[in-house]
Amino acid sequence: MSTERYQELKERYNALHDEKERINCLVDMVLEIRNYDIEEALELSQEIIDRSRSINYREGEGRGLNNKGACHWLRGEYDLGLAALGEALKIAKENRFDLLKGRIYNNYGNIYRDLGDLSNALRYYQWALEINETENDELAQSTVMISISNIHFDLYDYDNALEYAKRCLHIIQSYDDRNRLIGVYHSLGNIYLKKDDYDNALMNFKKSLELTEPNTVGHMLANSGIGKVYYKQYKFEKAEKYLKAVREQSEELLNIEGIIIADFYMGRMAFDEGQLQQALTHFDAAFALATEHSRKHDVMSIHEMYAKVYDALNDIPKAFLNLKQFEMLKEEIFQQRTFDQLRNLQIRHEIEFAVKEKEVAEQSAKLKQQFIANMSHEIRTPMNAIVGLTGLLLEKEPRADQLKYLNAISQSAENLLVIINDILDFSKIEAGKVKLELIEFSLRNLLKNVVTLLRFKAEEKGITIRFDIDDNVPDHLIGDPTRLNQIIMNLAGNAVKFTEKGSVRIQAGLRHQQHNRVQLVFDIIDTGIGIPDDYVGQIFESFTQAGMDVTRRFGGTGLGLTITKELVNLMDGSIDLTSTLGVGTTFTFILPFTTGQGDFLERHDDVQLVDEDRAILNKCRILLVDDNEFNLMLAVDTLKGIAPHMDITEADSGLRVLELLHEKQFDLILMDIQMPGMSGTEATMKIRNEFPAHIANIPIIAMTANVMKDDIEHYLAIGMNDHIPKPFKKEALIRKLLAHVNRAEVAQRETIRSANTDVGVHEEAVLYEAPVVAGPVTDPRFLLSFAGQDKAKQKKYIQIFLQNAPKLLEQIEQGLVEKNYESIKIAAHSLKTQLNYMGVKEELSHIFEIEQLSKNAHRHDELTQLTQQLRVVCSAAFAELEQLANSL
Repeated sequence: MSTERYQELKERYNALHDEKERINCLVDMVLEIRNYDIEEALELSQEIIDRSRSINYREGEGRGLNNKGACHWLRGEYDLGLAALGEALKIAKENRFDLLKGRIYNNYGNIYRDLGDLSNALRYYQWALEINETENDELAQSTVMISISNIHFDLYDYDNALEYAKRCLHIIQSYDDRNRLIGVYHSLGNIYLKKDDYDNALMNFKKSLELTEPNTVGHMLANSGIGKVYYKQYKFEKAEKYLKAVREQSEELLNIEGIIIADFYMGRMAFDEGQLQQALTHFDAAFALATEHSRKHDVMSIHEMYAKVYDALNDIPKAFLNLKQFEMLKEEIFQQRTFDQLRNLQIRHEIEFAVKEKEVAEQSAKLKQQFIANMSHEIRTPMNAIVGLTGLLLEKEPRADQLKYLNAISQSAENLLVIINDILDFSKIEAGKVKLELIEFSLRNLLKNVVTLLRFKAEEKGITIRFDIDDNVPDHLIGDPTRLNQIIMNLAGNAVKFTEKGSVRIQAGLRHQQHNRVQLVFDIIDTGIGIPDDYVGQIFESFTQAGMDVTRRFGGTGLGLTITKELVNLMDGSIDLTSTLGVGTTFTFILPFTTGQGDFLERHDDVQLVDEDRAILNKCRILLVDDNEFNLMLAVDTLKGIAPHMDITEADSGLRVLELLHEKQFDLILMDIQMPGMSGTEATMKIRNEFPAHIANIPIIAMTANVMKDDIEHYLAIGMNDHIPKPFKKEALIRKLLAHVNRAEVAQRETIRSANTDVGVHEEAVLYEAPVVAGPVTDPRFLLSFAGQDKAKQKKYIQIFLQNAPKLLEQIEQGLVEKNYESIKIAAHSLKTQLNYMGVKEELSHIFEIEQLSKNAHRHDELTQLTQQLRVVCSAAFAELEQLANSL
């Protein structure tokens, strides 16, 4: 076959008489024909080389070799491709053919990208881009920018990939270049697919398909994109149809990429349908081809799927081996220098303006989030006091007239807290900060809890509320129970709110099931006031309610249904409603889940160490970093209690960490954050950026009293691997050590359990049987969770506290005298942890508040008052602990 464009070029060729012009026309014919007949394109490229040499036409010879290299690339013959490009580059450099050099560099980049060497690929793309910018070749620039978009795509940076691709689209559309347009639509389709925007993905793949002719590479790739979208939408029959067509086309076109794509996704489809042996057959075919042609990215993805298949087959050794191979290849491909090169390129390149605009928008969003968080904190603090004090007064048997007022205060406060929560949820969703969990839960228990929480309000209004679950609905599901609970609470809460008589019913039914995947349909049915037709279409919009009279009568922000719809969308579901004014409303939403096994019912917080785990920990070399002697002692004793042969080295500053890393190799670093001289974050950044790879890649876990979400996100962003809050729980420490020292081995055992038992700073302390210390200030239960019944350990910890805490208290008081607020902050941070270990609550010590206020010099008077109170609390604590120590 031949395309219309090829026929035009052939006619033009026949009309030419000058040999150089005929050779140049042959080059254009190769660019067209290689989309559907790679063999002929190779033969034609060799003809261009031979004819150019016969007349000593060096540029023609270079272009012929460049096209020959590109043809070998498309066939997956990377060594032959690099050899041809090497000859072409030599000609281009010797004769200063800069535009040709730019094309050659781009093809080098294409080959190295397929080989998984993203750093080298980006280097060549950058050189090509610099040449094309110098030559002011906008169309060639767009070709390279698509390549850079693909690098971002490979690195999972889909937002930047989308920016580059969209920019290229506008340029290429203005030139009406069909082949490049096919490529950019395909790139956009892949990006939208990864962003789970299936409508846009399908639209771009179909646009690409419309522009291509049958049995061309572009046509095959467009079909593969459409097949991938249908797979993601669980439309397996359609997906299979397209993927089989892709395989046939790819074999005919000798296109390696298409064959691998077809087998890989048909394997994934077989895996999802529970056909594990069939899945292995497809993965084996894809793996053999990807390995033969050294396509590291594809090999990496196939190893990941192998691990899942062998796990499902209960072949744990093979699952572990493939998971390990996946991790190794991932680290090899995603080198840090590639990210650095991309960052530098973005700063230099003309897309900088768009990036700056994005930065401004992100900064505005950050400031907005900060404002909302601060506003929430400032409102919540007095509101919690109002709610708490009102509750206390209600328990004092108030008079009837007082009861009326107190109930009004209580209800108003609760309503205000609901509004604050709505605003916070809305802002999180708007900022894209809502992350979904995948954990196992009981649907019956969840619905039972919802009804229990709403029953009191319903009974107050004289209406009934109940839930029904169809018999064929599985009870054990894997999904996000927190968000499902929020959706149902919003809808059922609204139903109770807007229903004056009758009932509210929550109905769960099975809509579709395929193996372990189910789609459930939920109906929330009420006999309330209903929604006017005018508002049904806009009821899910922000700040919308069914008329001002409803707002005045029932209150609220008008955000509840917006939040609900966004959460349903995030969970890949859909929501709709039907309503009759004065009769009632039914909200219906559909969500996908995976069925569970019910194992979560037996799950506990404690971690049972098997011999393998203990052996691993006993062989570990841990660098423990903290400037506080008490914290070091506690952590060492805890770790040694788990694994007595563990090799632990202590450091009291970030500078000391850097020195020790030159002297000794460690398996993991437990890093404090706030330390004098050099903080834990500064030390981490130096380790990640200034040390050789075998040191730079050591897992680092932040172990700090800073537990705010933004702080933790910052630690992860600079290169830390995880976070453990102080006071830490022994169970959390064990889990984090196992997960990061030997991640692959413990990942399968710990994944679900960690999701359900994530230990936070606000959890209840683990209680051990021990003497209860009388007194209102200290509470030794948390201390006893580490020391148990070992009185010597208990006494040692108390004595360390009694040695250190007075010094820190004195440092705070001296800092006040000298107005050295940095000194106050450091001392308060250390004392905060120690007081927590001794069970002294924040509401008594206000030590956290002192630490925060020390950042504001103008609040000196408040600091003075709080420090005076701290002195009283500490004096009482010292006396109680001295008495306890003497009794041990």
